Amino acid sequence: MDRCVIYARVSTKEQQDEGYSIPAQLKAIRAFCASQGLSPAAEFVEAESAGKAGRKRFTEMVDFLKGEPGVRIVVAHKLDRLYRNFTDQVLLEEIVGARARYVTGDVPDSPQGELLRDVQLSVAKFYLGNLAEEVRKGMDEKVLQGGWPHRAPVGYLNDKPTRTIVLDPLAAPLVRHAFERYASGVVSLPQLADELAARGLTQGSGRKLGAPTLQHMLSNPIYCGRIRHKGTIYPGAHEPLVTPALFETVQDTLTGKRNGTKSRRVFALRGVMYCGECGCMITAGVHKGHVYYRCTHGKGACSNRAYTREEVLTAQIDELLSRIELSPELIDALVADAKLLEAEQTPSRDSERTSLQAAITASVARQGKLLNAYLDDAVPADAYRVKAESVAQGQRALELRLSELTAAPCSTSSLVADRARLAGGARLRFAGGTDEEKREVVSAVLCNLTVTDGRIASYQYKRPFGVLEQDSKGAFSHTWWAL
Repeated sequence: MDRCVIYARVSTKEQQDEGYSIPAQLKAIRAFCASQGLSPAAEFVEAESAGKAGRKRFTEMVDFLKGEPGVRIVVAHKLDRLYRNFTDQVLLEEIVGARARYVTGDVPDSPQGELLRDVQLSVAKFYLGNLAEEVRKGMDEKVLQGGWPHRAPVGYLNDKPTRTIVLDPLAAPLVRHAFERYASGVVSLPQLADELAARGLTQGSGRKLGAPTLQHMLSNPIYCGRIRHKGTIYPGAHEPLVTPALFETVQDTLTGKRNGTKSRRVFALRGVMYCGECGCMITAGVHKGHVYYRCTHGKGACSNRAYTREEVLTAQIDELLSRIELSPELIDALVADAKLLEAEQTPSRDSERTSLQAAITASVARQGKLLNAYLDDAVPADAYRVKAESVAQGQRALELRLSELTAAPCSTSSLVADRARLAGGARLRFAGGTDEEKREVVSAVLCNLTVTDGRIASYQYKRPFGVLEQDSKGAFSHTWWAL
């Protein structure tokens, strides 16, 4: 009896239901071998698509045949169970020198049989390519209708009955906390990963999220109700986890972090100051135990060549932070004024909110009409994408403004109290913090710091700290307080 090997494969649940299960294939193949006088030397069973060359059990079978010169026949249930691409066929039949036999659709060992086999392979390859194209088209269509075609990201779960994604009651609050925490600008990605791990948000293996993974998560627009697909942003039909305003704030923070200077050692003021003459970053170094700052001269000649001791610059930063340092009594007064203003602005805010909601509803209806026109072939694909993106951009602007209005769940007075206390403690945290903490305070409160001849030449307070700036007499410098 000729020796052979048996190969069985199934790739989908549907195939099992249609009678192609592994036990059914093996039973038919063994009966075929007995009727053909073939003696199985080994059996290889695989649960993987044949569309990919290099399947694990297929590779093991090839290695087995290479080590057994007396075995040169492979028996499968059908040709498409063994392979669907010419690469595997060439490897098995021409390089190894094996012959394939099939329970169903067996071909004779003749030129006519080889022609029939090649035709069957071409048909199978076409079927596989066409199936992949249909899958891609289905994914594109699902995205156009606001659906998510992939595995749910962290914070969401795949809802199989509706084929949508829903909020994960356990992970969603932690992901929302990650956005809110990072938007504050006072934590780095590694620090945030530590915080999330302590709260229970980790990778599947139980390890804390890596900085690249966390950055990818914070950059994914899925969390504010949008879907990024093939480089284009589409409106999603799922429930957003964060507001568009919070998402955009996080993107600004991420951009600022990426543009900062990377270094093994953290210097309190490196990466947050620029040369007042040429605009290059101010860098830092250590000389005889002291930290000095200077212009990097990255754009060529620059007359600003002074080396400035860190103590000189930190003293100036301390003075800037002192201008927004508020007493408890002043904070209480600010909150009281904010409550009065809040009461005056409520009617106009409600009116604007109603107008924005109506505009967003109209935009959604417009997108629906545009999509229907595209599905009815009334609008070319290229024109549809351009127009859909234009409408989506307008809707994002409306959503951003609405989220800013709605983002007052903590009310204007609560926001004033929170920011005032944060500003009031900034100087103290800067004075007693580590170099990393000092840098985080400066990044959170100040921006556009320029240095000329060892002195801070210009600066700005980040919103909303600028309105809290006081002059030397303790009076607010911002004209808003005079209204």
